[in-house]
Amino acid sequence: MTDHHDRPPAAAAVRGLDPLISLAMCVHAGPGVYALLLGAGMSRDAGVPTGWEIVTDLVRRAAVAKGADQDLAAADPEAWWARHGDGGPLGYSGLLEALGDTPAARHKLLRGYFEPGEEGLRRPGVAHHAVARLMARGSVRVVLTTNFDRLTEQALAAAGVQPQVIHSPDSLRGMTPLAHARATVVKLHGDLTDLEARNTEHELSAYPAAWAGLVDQVLDEYGLIVCGWSAQWDHALSACFERRATRRYPFFWAAPHGPHGKAAELVARHGAVVVRGVTAKEFFPGLLDRVEALDRLTEPAPTRELSVARLKRALPDPVRRIELHELVDAEATRVVERLSDSDRYPLDEHPSDPRTYRDLLLRYQSDCDTLLHLLAVGAFHDEGGVHTAVWVRAVQRLLSAPGSLYPALLALSAAGSAAVLAGRDELFGRLLLEPSLAGPSEPRPAVLALRTEDVLGDGDFLNALLAEPYPPSLVLTSHSTWLRERLRDVLAEPGADSDRAISDAFDAYEYLTALVQADLSETPVALGEFTLPDRWDGDRRLRVAERVQARFSETWPLLRSGAFGGRIQRAHTAAAVVDVLCAERHREAMGAAPLR
Repeated sequence: MTDHHDRPPAAAAVRGLDPLISLAMCVHAGPGVYALLLGAGMSRDAGVPTGWEIVTDLVRRAAVAKGADQDLAAADPEAWWARHGDGGPLGYSGLLEALGDTPAARHKLLRGYFEPGEEGLRRPGVAHHAVARLMARGSVRVVLTTNFDRLTEQALAAAGVQPQVIHSPDSLRGMTPLAHARATVVKLHGDLTDLEARNTEHELSAYPAAWAGLVDQVLDEYGLIVCGWSAQWDHALSACFERRATRRYPFFWAAPHGPHGKAAELVARHGAVVVRGVTAKEFFPGLLDRVEALDRLTEPAPTRELSVARLKRALPDPVRRIELHELVDAEATRVVERLSDSDRYPLDEHPSDPRTYRDLLLRYQSDCDTLLHLLAVGAFHDEGGVHTAVWVRAVQRLLSAPGSLYPALLALSAAGSAAVLAGRDELFGRLLLEPSLAGPSEPRPAVLALRTEDVLGDGDFLNALLAEPYPPSLVLTSHSTWLRERLRDVLAEPGADSDRAISDAFDAYEYLTALVQADLSETPVALGEFTLPDRWDGDRRLRVAERVQARFSETWPLLRSGAFGGRIQRAHTAAAVVDVLCAERHREAMGAAPLR
């Protein structure tokens, strides 16, 4: 029997997984347990040159200053150095020692390579911002970096995190202990403005005892994630690794082409898990995405009030666009998962009486409640239609879900009515026309797939559930009344100031829906509550028809959605059909002879 002390480290136990997935699970399970070691590759994508790029540029500058073999310097810097240098091999360390014999002189030579430049160069990149997000959320609290630049600190400041920055042995005095600091950045080679920065091979050969002690502490107490560090010249840092015989936590090393040379030796020594094929700008955002995805898996569904509050904060803020999309998409996913639960919604469930039918419909509404409020608030407040695709996609998700179409009808009615309430006719049209339901011959748009009579049945059960049932001649009106009652609170959320405003908005929603249905199909259209006497004025004109038709013009935004083929004449034709049908139904309901 193997003693548990003889088992391989935890990282080795998950080698069958994608290493990035394994890493994300480790980071998510242990907030603050992992430290980062960042090398020059971290800043390469942000426009900071690598050591070799600095070498070639310095050789070119030296050739210009010397006035000798400038073409050779540009084509083959090693050949130029062999001819004009100090006789030693060309390398970052040797070149800097030859060009600047003091730290201050070398600082002057190098500063321009690291300071912010034009066109966004040498500014925090996506990798820096992802690291800042990981630190802001507490997943990472310690960063070791060999870079002089301040890109990590700038990204942290943008994320609202003020780290303690340790850039020299002197700055260790008065340092907040790592375990007690929210965020710490240790600049192993010094800072951009530090005249004692370490650059040459000699300067990198050994650390002062206190400095080495800090590195040893991190390597002993934390798991480590290495990215962008080659280990080629950093002998003192490599020695810290070599002193560690064992590790408490796993060790991950990200390298686009795999580690080589000294890095490969350290990986083998510590049994590190290698993440291949990704640069820093892919590695850290990918890690952040996976850790946040695990958050969403483990956290309870947010309350409706919290979700709506988050949506309202995100709507006007372009920086929160992804947060908004994820919020609505996640809620739509939760709804679809509930609708797909065969225990909650058995496929053979067919209510046989009004009471069981009501219980089923109210169960559907309860499961959709948060999403309905998000759609209503979103459609109402989405200035400029920036997030139209989000609302359309949510309706499509429910339209494609298994089982009843009632949740999709609720979603379309909530978003569509809110769009009408806010005067967003183009959004309204896209909600009706873009989501579709697969059919035997061709997909049907939501406006045809979600006819109320098709979804809710002949109305007898619904009518029996109303507080004041309609007489037989008005039984189909129960569909509209039922939906209005279900959505009253939903439509009050965006800011409708009265029941009258909500009723007028729902009238306009139903009338516009009837127009689009009449334009697309010869089958009967849903006529809502338009059969009721209070919807008509003293001159026997349908009030909502007058309000809606007053908006008809060649520039009507609804035409831009594709409704009526973009032609206002088709809207007039559809209105004539719907108005006649409404008048017929109204006269029949009132007991008068039908029109001929």
